[in-house]
Amino acid sequence: MIYNKRRNYTILTCCFMVSVLLLLTGMTVRKTPERRKEDTAAKGRPVYEEMFRDGKLRIVVFWGWDHPRDTIMGVFPAFETLNGKRLYFRGQPVQIEIGMITQINDNPKRIFKQALEDPTVDVVIYSGHGRYGRGMAFTDMEDIYHCGNGDIVEDRHVKPYRNIKATSEDLDSTHFPQTYKIIMLNTCDSNGHFRNSWGRRFKVCNSPVDLITVEYPVFNYYDHVRVLNFMQDLLSFSDWKTIKKHYDSEIHKRKNRLIIEPIFVPNDQEYASVN
Repeated sequence: MIYNKRRNYTILTCCFMVSVLLLLTGMTVRKTPERRKEDTAAKGRPVYEEMFRDGKLRIVVFWGWDHPRDTIMGVFPAFETLNGKRLYFRGQPVQIEIGMITQINDNPKRIFKQALEDPTVDVVIYSGHGRYGRGMAFTDMEDIYHCGNGDIVEDRHVKPYRNIKATSEDLDSTHFPQTYKIIMLNTCDSNGHFRNSWGRRFKVCNSPVDLITVEYPVFNYYDHVRVLNFMQDLLSFSDWKTIKKHYDSEIHKRKNRLIIEPIFVPNDQEYASVN
């Protein structure tokens, strides 16, 4: 009993000291990231001309640590059907290539970084935990691609909860190519957690990337539906408004909101020329 009391006293003392330190440094713990008061209208469309320039559409899908097995297995039939097939864009054939990486792969975090840096990869999708703003998790909850905004975040996967700074060393060492790419971060509140840090890195690398993020928690038992809808919309040459509508409609017990800030907004004539 005496040991437990001393242990509890020590924990409370440490928490108090951390709180005082954060107060003195002007930093606060961010339990819930900022969200937009109003939903944004999605304008424009993906730059299909750039993605299909080499006659291929290369998509790499990453399923993060702790993702339900049934959710991952739910995409296999569609991926097997699509992989190697061709679609036609403005009369020209485009071959579809889909790769899927999970936590059982050898060093998925390294593969994720390679996919981001590879100029031949057109679409990178990560679906899984965002570790409360610390970054994407792969083989376990501490195998993180660190890409946070710099906030002090509360890690609720451990007890007692820990306050950790969301650093960005992995993102800062990633050299994005100067070719068009779509990156989708399908994690809880990825817009508030990651858009600022990723946007800064894109500017440093001068990379034309469309970053797709989410507001509100992601209900991961249905993530495969959202991922498949997103891929189907890309294969149908949909605009961002259609893509957002399909994602937002997959509510499944929790409200979600796709945030799209496109780098390219075509005029009406350019829209018509896609089909």
